[in-house]
Amino acid sequence: MLIDELKHWFGFDSFKPGQEEIIQSVLKQKNTLGILPTGSGKSLCYQLPTYIKKQPTLIISPLISLMDDQVMQLKTHGEHNVSCIHSGMDDDERANNIKNLKKSRFIFLSPEFILQPHNFRLIKNINFGLVVLDEAHCLSEWGYDFRPHYALIGKIIQQFSYATILGLTATAPPHLLADLNQMLRTNFNVIKTSMNRNNISLNHKNFSDDEEKIKWLLTTLEQSGPTIIYVSSKKICSMLAQAIYQQGFLTGIYHGDLSYQERQTVQHQFLNNEIPIIVATSAFGMGINKKDIRTIIHFHLSTSPSNYLQEIGRAGRDGNQSQAISLFQPDDSFLLETLLFTDMITNEDVNAFELGLDVIPFKKEIIEILSSYYTYNELRHIFENTYQRKRNGYIRMLGYKNLDQCRRAYLMEFFGENLSDKPEICCDNDTNIELIKIFNRKKVKRKFDYKEKLKNLFK
Repeated sequence: MLIDELKHWFGFDSFKPGQEEIIQSVLKQKNTLGILPTGSGKSLCYQLPTYIKKQPTLIISPLISLMDDQVMQLKTHGEHNVSCIHSGMDDDERANNIKNLKKSRFIFLSPEFILQPHNFRLIKNINFGLVVLDEAHCLSEWGYDFRPHYALIGKIIQQFSYATILGLTATAPPHLLADLNQMLRTNFNVIKTSMNRNNISLNHKNFSDDEEKIKWLLTTLEQSGPTIIYVSSKKICSMLAQAIYQQGFLTGIYHGDLSYQERQTVQHQFLNNEIPIIVATSAFGMGINKKDIRTIIHFHLSTSPSNYLQEIGRAGRDGNQSQAISLFQPDDSFLLETLLFTDMITNEDVNAFELGLDVIPFKKEIIEILSSYYTYNELRHIFENTYQRKRNGYIRMLGYKNLDQCRRAYLMEFFGENLSDKPEICCDNDTNIELIKIFNRKKVKRKFDYKEKLKNLFK
């Protein structure tokens, strides 16, 4: 029985919702899309079948931090037949992982790495039983945008036609299944539980300008517990972190321009409670296995319900009450529209590329990569759909800021979910919510008053 295998390999007496159904589907060799909420044990859904099938598994992963975390978790639990190759490694570490590929049970690689012919040769003769698309929503959200190699995963899947495909994600917008079927030229058996996380309360606040926002933020951080603050740009990330530091809190920043070592240092400090607050762009979160994050604050609205659910889902993985608070001021609309639409590829770009005319270099590179797998007509259709999806998601989030109904129901409706039961602490529109009060120590050297000293003593 499957429960006996679970007990044998992991020591658990029962599955979490959705896990058993996904694993059974995979063991029946059905290509499967598993949609489970954040913190619900998605990794088990490929780890247990790997042990049962006694064949190696390829995990295609979007971020270095996610690979590092999952490799660490496996090794912590005694699994040493693991390989991972990414750009953050030094030459010796990389060479050692390449050497161990053929004797590994679990192999973690990025789509960009696998699609290089000289890299693909390293794994092409491995008899994979399972190919995992971790954070599968990234294929459609990033593949037609700034990570075009993600949209070419079908090329890899075709090379391992004997392997079962397992896509895993916590957020599945309505178009995800159709995108995956198109990209991979296959059909998925979908197993889905609710994406709702009842232990995260939802709150939103409107302000007249950023000065008001920051004033509210600095006061709130006094008692927000471990906190991630999401912002829309690297410039604002640094500015806001400096303001928080001047208020007395040790604060980390995290964005895509930091080196691998800098990102690792900040993550380590946050995970070990050396700093209570991270100010970050959306690059931060996947692979951050910190279970006691109490507060997620969006200094700027997310650009879609999918991104918002993914980001707030990093709170409360220990099951305890947590909170998600979004902030807005009128100038944010222009900022978000610029972020979303300024550099989008249009049909005019595809037409120009097809005719051999000049196209902005970064757009040209993306179209060139995608055109190795898709026809120009397909690309035109893809980019039209991408624009409309971004527009729909953005409009949905703009509606969120002035909402007078249940925020949770409003978000879930976007994913086709109807809430049957609301939690006791739901959102600021239908519950009398009090913000969490977990005192954040001020560690920057300055003179504490007696009240702060008392709070530190009894925290």
